[in-house]
Amino acid sequence: MLGGLAMDVTIPVVEMPELLEELDKGIADMESGCVTPHEDTMKILIQQYNDYISHNS
Repeated sequence: MLGGLAMDVTIPVVEMPELLEELDKGIADMESGCVTPHEDTMKILIQQYNDYISHNS
């Protein structure tokens, strides 16, 4: 290999089944088209935040 480095790479085994399950759900949602556009999601989050603040202040 000219001009490069030879490196041994170790990929850690993910031992977080909950994370992998959530990733699988997200991927399945995307593949089935069950997603909310970013703009809509931001509106929902801002409204929920404002509701939370108004009820807890």
